Amino acid sequence: MKGFMRVWKNMDLDDVQKHLIVAGELSSQCYSCNSPGIELTSPSCPSCGVAFKYMGFRRKLTPSFLLKIKEANPGIIFIDFEDFKKALSKRDARKLLDM
Repeated sequence: MKGFMRVWKNMDLDDVQKHLIVAGELSSQCYSCNSPGIELTSPSCPSCGVAFKYMGFRRKLTPSFLLKIKEANPGIIFIDFEDFKKALSKRDARKLLDM
């Protein structure tokens, strides 16, 4: 039997930032160009054309919802959006301190 669980992996933040679709309560948006209203199952952004490799969520999820998205887009990698935002903040703070 398979199930979803959170796994920590060291990832390239620039790659995630460029190829991320963020799902909200009512719609999704491209993180790269901030274009709103994108279908969750869309393989790429209709505005900027970037291919979505990662999906983050602004809301609590159920396993059945995740399974539905994964079936529609088997190549998508789910990320914890809060973890991603924290990692970006740390990276940006380091850049400021290195100046």
